[in-house]
Amino acid sequence: MSKIKIGKKIIGKKYKPYIIVEACVNHQGNFKIAKKMIYFSKKVGADAIKFQHHILEEEMLKIVPRSKNFKISLWDVIKKTNFTLDEHKKLKIVCEKVGIEYLCTPFSMKAADELETLGIKAFKTGSGELTNHPFIEHLAKKKKPIILSTGMSKPSEIEETVKILKKHKAKFMIMHCISAYPCPYEIMNLDYLKKLEAKYKVPVGLSDHTPTFYTSLGAVSLGASSIEKHFTFNKNLSGPDHKSSIDAKELKYLIEGANANFLARGSVKKIFSQEKQIVNWARESVVSIKKIIKGEVLTLKNISVKRPSPKKDEIPAKFYKKVLSLKSKISIQKNRKIKWSQIEKKK
Repeated sequence: MSKIKIGKKIIGKKYKPYIIVEACVNHQGNFKIAKKMIYFSKKVGADAIKFQHHILEEEMLKIVPRSKNFKISLWDVIKKTNFTLDEHKKLKIVCEKVGIEYLCTPFSMKAADELETLGIKAFKTGSGELTNHPFIEHLAKKKKPIILSTGMSKPSEIEETVKILKKHKAKFMIMHCISAYPCPYEIMNLDYLKKLEAKYKVPVGLSDHTPTFYTSLGAVSLGASSIEKHFTFNKNLSGPDHKSSIDAKELKYLIEGANANFLARGSVKKIFSQEKQIVNWARESVVSIKKIIKGEVLTLKNISVKRPSPKKDEIPAKFYKKVLSLKSKISIQKNRKIKWSQIEKKK
């Protein structure tokens, strides 16, 4: 399975990278900001925008340890910023009107069931759910494409989850991810993308938590089929994800750069048609650097190599040493390209 389809878009190495804008909780629970994020994401060419659907009582206990990116408890952050199912329905309608795919991450079986009632085209899992085998199996049984995030995991844990997906013949792609907020470049290990692709033969992508878009562009060059990136209109707002997000200008650059890197990803080496006019002048020919009389031997003192490029019968620079010590059959003026027909053949 080297490709999957979400809505009308095919995701795979041979197709333009599928760009997912992660709205996460960066909308601050403000519906107007969420709509603005949808409009802007579509404007700059993203393929999808992803939200999160939380049913707190279903997914966590009220007391959860806090990581450095949270100033208040996770429960309170989600409670403050969470959208209702009806609001998600309205966001999906906005996405459909502007022509961008609405994606949403469920964090419980019930949340997945509710999203299914909205007619979503695919499920995107959070990295924390990778080892939640009952949850993964619940999604797999729904027969919708799954975008599987793999942050804070070991290869053996990815293997266990993939086995569940394959058991249920689920269509899926794998997102390489490091769950640090923000993520230092030195632990990104982008080459692991190639290992995932080689091992599982499915599309692979990058869920990128670095504070810039640089590693996302690197991932596309390495063959990533999809990029997911946190987005905010203001990196200085309070919240767990703003510091690991990119802003509006950077999102535009990311999408332009990802598409450019995709186009540049070929492996053919030849002289392209666009290069041929440059070939006319950019190479060097064997030339006279002083007047050469008939019968004179070509030496380091009377010939050299200079532009422009050789035309028919003229001697390319790579044959400079080959013609040294040969005699000229005619007189040749200074600063002229020398032709094969003007010199004697080597005996």
